[in-house]
Amino acid sequence: MKFASGIRIHLLFGLITGILLLVVIQARREPQFTFMDVVRMAEEKSAHKPEPLVNVAPEFLRLNYDQYRDIRWKNDRSLWRAEGAPFQIRFFHPGYIFNRLVEMFVLPDSPDQPIRYSPEFFDYGKNVFPEKLPKTGGYAGFRVHYPLNQPGVLDELCVFLGASYFRAVPKDLKYGVSARGLALDTYIPGKVEEFPVFTKFWLEKPDSFAKEFHLMALLESESVTGAYRFRVIPGVETRTDVEAVLFFRQTPKMIGYAPLSSMFWFGENTSNTFGDFRPEVHDSDGVLLQKENGEWVWRPLTWGRQIQTNLFPDTNPKGFGLLQRDRDFSHYQDLEALYHLRPSVWVRPLEGFNAGSLFLMQLPTKNEYADNVTVFWKPDTAPAPNQPHRIRYEIRWYRDAEDLPPIGKCLSTRVDDQEKENQRHFYLEFGGGSLKNFKADHPPGWEAYSPSGAKISKPQLLWNEYNNSWRFSFVATKQPGQKPQEILCRLTGPTGHLTETWSYTWLP
Repeated sequence: MKFASGIRIHLLFGLITGILLLVVIQARREPQFTFMDVVRMAEEKSAHKPEPLVNVAPEFLRLNYDQYRDIRWKNDRSLWRAEGAPFQIRFFHPGYIFNRLVEMFVLPDSPDQPIRYSPEFFDYGKNVFPEKLPKTGGYAGFRVHYPLNQPGVLDELCVFLGASYFRAVPKDLKYGVSARGLALDTYIPGKVEEFPVFTKFWLEKPDSFAKEFHLMALLESESVTGAYRFRVIPGVETRTDVEAVLFFRQTPKMIGYAPLSSMFWFGENTSNTFGDFRPEVHDSDGVLLQKENGEWVWRPLTWGRQIQTNLFPDTNPKGFGLLQRDRDFSHYQDLEALYHLRPSVWVRPLEGFNAGSLFLMQLPTKNEYADNVTVFWKPDTAPAPNQPHRIRYEIRWYRDAEDLPPIGKCLSTRVDDQEKENQRHFYLEFGGGSLKNFKADHPPGWEAYSPSGAKISKPQLLWNEYNNSWRFSFVATKQPGQKPQEILCRLTGPTGHLTETWSYTWLP
């Protein structure tokens, strides 16, 4: 009996120990601060008037571009450097155009205690400040570093800096396109565009074997608050998973989900190179859209003397993005900017985008120093005020992708406008997909038309043996004084479309 009782006691203690161990393990697995806490914070803030954002000390706002760039983070102060973590954080100093302070927190250690700012963390270069530097109380943003290109060498993987801007880079490429958390009232006559700001970030500390980086953010502006969750997965193709819960105080006139920004100055379809020695200067050369019905639409970017906006309606988009298709260095000849190494960026909506239109805006520009191209999803119906609206999407940052699109694509667009004022000669190069199965004596079919009424004439389809592609050319003619003309074109086969639909706006 005593022996049996002893066994029972040992079993009981073993059971209790096991339960306590499970509780401890579970507590370690589940951080005390979660995404739902950020959602609740955003919802609570949306019920009140927006708080004024914390401004940066005037000493730092007076800095010009070169002075600001001379302030550098000391790498030996990088967050998680001492632990040898695969992901390490370096912060940006406030100042110049970055006039808002952002609070940073580390999970799971200090969800309520912001990461300390100190002037000792920075090298101020040639900048001269008063002996006692102002205590800004925060940072402007941060960069995530990771051994992206070779083991043991930390490269920039992604950056969050300014308003709700962020961008990432895949292996062996350079920064190009920028993303934003949200766009509000972009190009609304009589209204100033509203730029929501990420005011707080929670950075999740990675373990020694982490292959992805997680963070959360609070978004704030006059019209909206939002909770954001990011998952960054680096590689040959870097992916950013984004989830957001938005609370609108009021309904803006225009909302843009998954906004992307890029730069296009001139390319092969631009007759004017502005006296520049380089043949092309751009971060992206076109917009790609996949509609709900599976149709792929390609819109080459252009330079114009006036603001150009386009809408591409759809009920449930499968994806859209800004692409840099041209990877030939000789087409750019830039040994510093390396435009041939700028990533293509593709957005795949997963939840909450709903029926609407892809919005594309191209601004005139006289140089390459500012983004002048914006694209985002514009929903037909805005979310109701004071109600949560969830959106989810993934962003792919990549060099080339066979699945985008998996059919033939337009490789280049060239326009000859030397003949007549109301006439243009277009030369399009198509390649990829099943086009390789057609020969010069058995070419594919084609479709070319203008919904706006421009006349299409002199069509010609030739095999380009030097580029292993098909060159389709035609002349478009419009009546004098006619408005901008939309022109569409694609190559076809016995079973349907062989290529994406080339879409172009011929401006007067």
